[in-house]
Amino acid sequence: MHWDGIAVAYLERARQTMVDYRALIGRQWDYGKFDCFTLIRDWFGLQGIELPDFERPADLQTCESIFLQQALAIGFEQVDYAKRRPGDVLIMCLGTATPMHAAILLPDERILHQRQDSLSAVEPFGRYYVSRVAAVFRYAADRKVAG
Repeated sequence: MHWDGIAVAYLERARQTMVDYRALIGRQWDYGKFDCFTLIRDWFGLQGIELPDFERPADLQTCESIFLQQALAIGFEQVDYAKRRPGDVLIMCLGTATPMHAAILLPDERILHQRQDSLSAVEPFGRYYVSRVAAVFRYAADRKVAG
């Protein structure tokens, strides 16, 4: 890797670790207002990136993932799980037929997420969550407003 690559990698790591997401922790789940997709939007909003909002499906058990359907259109690219890094969006299947849950990967193998009927929180990205990851996405657009 040449110096430019090292500098870019360092700046990307610094950007991800400098996001002050404390205001996103401890929010009570409220579907469509404070849910996992809202948390993703707010995380990127802290970085000056405006992601569009989408109408939430009425029944999470019988629908497809909003994020999986819209990711490419709003500036994300899918990356290999082995190449994940802090700031990536993890799409998981937690008690639904299809992958409907989204979390932000943080440094030190932790995740920031908003589970149904829970407070938003930072948790270890342990075996339970690892085994439920269906896809990993990284924001790749060079624009501040996605979509």
